[in-house]
Amino acid sequence: MKSHFLLVSLVITLSWIAVAGSLAQPQEPLTELDEAARFLAGLPPLPGSPLESLAARPAWQEHAKEMEKLWEYFRHFQLDPIRQWSTEFLEAPSSSTHPVFYPFSGPDVIYPRCFFPYASIYVLASREEAGLPPSFASLLSANLDWELPRMRQSLQWLLQWSFSVTKETRRLTASSVLGGMLPLYSLLLVRDGCHLLSIERAPSDRGTRLLFRGPEGREQRLCYFSVDLEDGAISASGLPSYLRSLPSGPTLIKAASYLLHGSGFSELRRLILTRSTLVLQDDSGIPVRFFSSGWNLRFFGLYQGPIQIFREFYQPDLSALTANAHPAPLPFSFGYRWKREEASLIVATRTPHPSLTLPRDQANPNRPQ
Repeated sequence: MKSHFLLVSLVITLSWIAVAGSLAQPQEPLTELDEAARFLAGLPPLPGSPLESLAARPAWQEHAKEMEKLWEYFRHFQLDPIRQWSTEFLEAPSSSTHPVFYPFSGPDVIYPRCFFPYASIYVLASREEAGLPPSFASLLSANLDWELPRMRQSLQWLLQWSFSVTKETRRLTASSVLGGMLPLYSLLLVRDGCHLLSIERAPSDRGTRLLFRGPEGREQRLCYFSVDLEDGAISASGLPSYLRSLPSGPTLIKAASYLLHGSGFSELRRLILTRSTLVLQDDSGIPVRFFSSGWNLRFFGLYQGPIQIFREFYQPDLSALTANAHPAPLPFSFGYRWKREEASLIVATRTPHPSLTLPRDQANPNRPQ
C-alpha cells in the first residue's frame, strides 16, 4: 500500500513539473491576422489590443454569444464524433500528413480538418471569391452591426446541418469589407485552436495560401483556389498542375450538387481518381461505378438516395452495395442528409493489391467501359 501511495505521489509530482514546464515556455505572440480572426470568431481580444474597444460594442457582444452557441453545437454533434469515428475507421489516413484536396469547398475548411487534422496542406477550390484576410484596418472600418450577423449566417448552415447553400453563400459573402472566403476560413481555423501566421497570394496559379500553426504545434497550410471546376476551365486555372506537384493524398467530397455525376466535370473526376489515395464522400461525389479495380470500397450509414431536389441522381448499384454491406449508422450528419440517422458516406481506398478489392461484378456492376 505504501509503495502505491509513493507511486501516485511521484506521478502527481511529475505532472506538476510537466505543467510548470509548459507554462514556462514562451508563448508565441499573436499576429495581426490571428488577432483579427479571433475577433471574428467571437473570442475576446487580448488586453491592449487595438480591437479591445470594438469588442465592447453590443454588436460584438451579441456576436460572441451567438458564435459560442454555434460552435458548441457543432463541436458536440459533429466535430467530436467525426474525429472519434475517423480514428477508429480511417486509421492511418486520419493521422497522415499527406495533402488533402477538397473541391466544391465553399466556406468549409472545418470538415477536412475534422477528418484529417494533421494534413500538411489543405487544397480547397470553389467559385466563391477569396476576399481579403481580416485585419485591424478592415475591422475598424467595417459596419459591424451588419457584417457580424452576415458572417454568422454564412456559417450557420454549415455548422448546424453540415452543408452550405451555394446561392445563399454567394449572396452573403459578396463584396463587402469582410466578404469572401478568407475571413470565414480564418474564423473557423482559430475556433479549431489554430494560430494564423501569414498569408500570401501566388500570381502564377491564382491560389491564396494561408500559413497557420495547428493545435499540436506544427505548421500547416491552406491553399484556396477561386476557380470554375468545369471542363475547359479547370485546366487553365493552375489547380491541376499545383495538385500534381504535391504528394498524393485523400480527397473529401460532400454536398457537391452531383456535378461529378455528369459529363461536364469529367476532367475534375479524372484528376481526383488519379491523385487520390483515398476518397471520402457522400453520394453527391463520384458515382461508385467509376471506382474501377484497385479501389476498396467501404460504406457507412444506410444509403437512402438523394434528397428530393436531386432525386434523378439515385444510384441503384450503391443502394444494393450498402444494403448487402449492412453498415453501422453514422454518429454524425454528412452532406445533404442533415439528420445523422439518415446520413451515409463512402470511403474508397486505393489499394496496390487488386485482389483485395471487391469483385468487379459486386463492387461496380455499372462501371463505365
